[in-house]
Amino acid sequence: MMNMPVQHNKAIVGRNAFAHSSGIHQDGFLKHRENYEIIKPEDVGLVEADIILTARSGRHALKHHLERLGYQLDKEKLAECYQRFLIMADAKKNIADEDLHVLLKDN
Repeated sequence: MMNMPVQHNKAIVGRNAFAHSSGIHQDGFLKHRENYEIIKPEDVGLVEADIILTARSGRHALKHHLERLGYQLDKEKLAECYQRFLIMADAKKNIADEDLHVLLKDN
């Protein structure tokens, strides 16, 4: 309304307000959403919160994305996949769904 850009990290209304990329925050969010969000993204017109996969993401976030894409990995396979994921995440800033399909292509 004021014809001014909104900072990405602005609370509640910024693009990153409901985006979680730190492994410990992702884990806490996935275990109990209210740990890191006192209001729901739906309350401010967003569809849902985002778990952004980066080199700082942990196994829980990776498993969440893989299950969302239909992959079910046991603990051992997830550990192997996570090691390959870290290599990929070190080379790229953010990991997209297409990257996860490539990561699991031969498994």
